Amino acid sequence: MIKSAGLLSQEEITVLRNQKSWVSVLTILSIWLQIALAFVLFILFPNFLAFIFAAAIIGAKQFQLSVLMHDGAHGLIFKNRKLNDFASQWFCAYPVMTDMIPYRKYHSLHHKYTETDRDPDIGLTRAFPTSRSSLIRKILRDLTGIAGIRRYSNAVVSSWGKNLSFIGHIKNLFLKLRGFLLTNLIIFGVLFISGNSLLYLALWWIPMLTFFSLFYRIRSITEHSGVLGGDDFANTRTTLVPWYLKYFLAPLNVNYHIEHHLFTFCPWYNLPKAHQMLKEKGFHPKMEIAFGYKKIFKQIILSPAQ
Repeated sequence: MIKSAGLLSQEEITVLRNQKSWVSVLTILSIWLQIALAFVLFILFPNFLAFIFAAAIIGAKQFQLSVLMHDGAHGLIFKNRKLNDFASQWFCAYPVMTDMIPYRKYHSLHHKYTETDRDPDIGLTRAFPTSRSSLIRKILRDLTGIAGIRRYSNAVVSSWGKNLSFIGHIKNLFLKLRGFLLTNLIIFGVLFISGNSLLYLALWWIPMLTFFSLFYRIRSITEHSGVLGGDDFANTRTTLVPWYLKYFLAPLNVNYHIEHHLFTFCPWYNLPKAHQMLKEKGFHPKMEIAFGYKKIFKQIILSPAQ
């Protein structure tokens, strides 16, 4: 283990802790504005290429909502905890059928027991390395919506409850999914009023079942799969990629994952500063840093001989 508190000075820690509420407000507005513009793009140019482009953007923004929700789980969107949790839930988690409160408890265990048998995410790591054909099958399940359907079906089944009357099951389902139902009713309502109700399925659900699933899988792979392990510098990975890949695969600096694990109090917009601070202190040679995704996928794919 590495004690993160001893890596940087107190002044540097203070810089990394600094939260800017205006950045969070602009980020939330920007995400939803880009989603709206993607819908408008297809409405104005209803062709196949425009659909794929709009769907990829919406899937990327849905993924970005889940990443921002993750910051909210750490209390990093707003300093006020009630405002932080409200924004995390209603503007980030609920629209993509996620619930930040149980996620926060689950995710805290991941940070406490990273890459151990008590890590709730250890199954994602143990799935790799894998064969090329197995990885291709996983990607195809994402792009065809199979993985997404399984994910959301499991969410509905788990919300149904056990050993209840039919009315009890319905009440439990609504209680568990009320945030998702209300936020999605608003999304559907806006599209219905504008005369584009079918786009709720075509450009909200299809991206969530396909592109979102793919982007989320790539994030999971790059963060912890194929790492050396042993300490906080090698239990996870920081992946440096160009801006156009970050837009789809690593929004909100989620690619600076070592820095996030070392400094969980650091909001997303300060993570590059943490990366630079560690570099200036000579820690980068000890860190699991990948330049692009090619090396990572080589690490997680078994050779034919294996």
